[in-house]
Amino acid sequence: MVSRRDLLIGSALAPALACRESAEGQRAAAPSPRFIGQSPERGHLLRSAELLDSPIDARERVAVAIVGGGVAGMSAAWRLRKAGLDDLALFELEPWIGGTAASGALPRSPHPMGAHYLPTPPRECVELHELLEDIGLVVGRSHDGSLEYASTAICPAPLERHHYANQWFPGLYPEHEQRPEEAEQLARFWETLAALDGRRDGAGRLLFRLPQRRSAATLAELDRMSMAAWLDEQGLDSWRLRWFVDYACRDDYGCAAAQTSAWAGLHHFLGRGLAQNREGQLLTFPGGNGELVAKIRDHARLGTAADGDGSLRRDHLVYAIDPERGELRVRDLVAGRSTLVTAERILWAAPRYLLPHVLPHARDPIATELAAGAMSYAPWLVANLELDAAPGGLGAPLCWDNVPIIEDPRARNLGYVVATHAEQRDRGSDPAAVITYYEPLVPEEDGPEAVARARARLLAGDARDWGEHVLAAMARMHPALREELRHLHLHRWGHAMIRPTPGLLFGGLLERARAPIARLRACGTDVGGLPLFEEAFYAAIEAADWAVAGLSGAERSSGSHSQARSKTLTETSSSRSR
Repeated sequence: MVSRRDLLIGSALAPALACRESAEGQRAAAPSPRFIGQSPERGHLLRSAELLDSPIDARERVAVAIVGGGVAGMSAAWRLRKAGLDDLALFELEPWIGGTAASGALPRSPHPMGAHYLPTPPRECVELHELLEDIGLVVGRSHDGSLEYASTAICPAPLERHHYANQWFPGLYPEHEQRPEEAEQLARFWETLAALDGRRDGAGRLLFRLPQRRSAATLAELDRMSMAAWLDEQGLDSWRLRWFVDYACRDDYGCAAAQTSAWAGLHHFLGRGLAQNREGQLLTFPGGNGELVAKIRDHARLGTAADGDGSLRRDHLVYAIDPERGELRVRDLVAGRSTLVTAERILWAAPRYLLPHVLPHARDPIATELAAGAMSYAPWLVANLELDAAPGGLGAPLCWDNVPIIEDPRARNLGYVVATHAEQRDRGSDPAAVITYYEPLVPEEDGPEAVARARARLLAGDARDWGEHVLAAMARMHPALREELRHLHLHRWGHAMIRPTPGLLFGGLLERARAPIARLRACGTDVGGLPLFEEAFYAAIEAADWAVAGLSGAERSSGSHSQARSKTLTETSSSRSR
């Protein structure tokens, strides 16, 4: 079965909509949809030159500066702390951490605003095992060395169902009324994947693994064709199988099978090992992967100035970087003050396409390619709905992941997950539920212009229109859902995730995107080419190791820099109080 993977999207804790039932027991008014989460306006500040003219109010020195507080930024901080480095500062644009994996909340429950689970990693991901052990999700090891995970983090059954022909069926493949020739194609598809599963090249490297760049290049030619073209080449034209594979591409990568690298499409099924051939589980949380990010933050001992630490700076925009001098100009968006931060190493854990906007002109070696759309990002719409009662439906019971089968590609969405799903362990739980709806805005035509138009449509639409869009999509699965609705929060992600289009993974661009620029190195999810938690993690720890290797012994001991940072923070705090 195909399982939903990391979608690199996020949100914020937000106030609930004021919608309650009246004293007569009738709903007072229909809840008004509301945009919550990432602020496009903050990101667009980088397009303005006004900040460059603002005076510097304070100066500070740190050994390592991290830009971005999502999975990559927090993983880099964890790795640096493991190396014994205390002198670091992490700057996050938003008021919360998590990036596209942030959590939100409605009165009923926390919920994901983007990335919402992590498959238990395969044996070769030993560094990720170490992280999960540090944050308390690995609780032991069995006699054969396999990991045992905290039971409260394992997604309980039932996991997946699909809606087709006005009823629900188990799993994600639409086999109802399947013809023999369609079943034969599905069997042939799995046989082809099974022949590739676990295969290695002459040097012992897996053909498909995580991170992508540690895979063998044996099948690199598949990166030059689309997944749809590969299916054509295999003679697989069953609409059921084509829908199944297209769903996988949209779910993992935010693009259709015709827009996805064939290598990336196969990696969806093989990168962690073929599901039928391995014992794997899903780690899920009511608040999605934002809860994972918070656990990493806590273990990395990242605190705010209010905590007496100051290594975590939320509401801080890094608007200019001199990579040769190691200088960052940072704007505190709450206090309205600018600080000049000097760092020995800078880890850019924010999206790679933003880097040319903060570097000196022509300093980014791939700026021209980025401007031409060589790294493309999928826009996503996410919504959270609080309901009086959990959805039902004819056929298979409610699952964690609930997906509609929509034959028309122009109308496809990914359905919803149930944030309150794990509460079934508690027989006396509240019957109300929170569900999270996902939809990548996939243009019919491919190319930078088409994706830009989809992004513009997402950001230009108002909350009422997008709310109606979500409710109409949900009504196809649950016609009476509007009557159960308490709250509806919408979340727009203009650049939610990197799109692994043909030619990206093995074309050489990603290596140059990751390459150091003087004292700076990019390590966000996108420089891995696949929008997955594991890619963010490995890009981050490799960059953190690079940073530590470039520091002198004195800098690694965190002495003088840490004292200088404390002095600067004290001076800044005092000046603000005046």
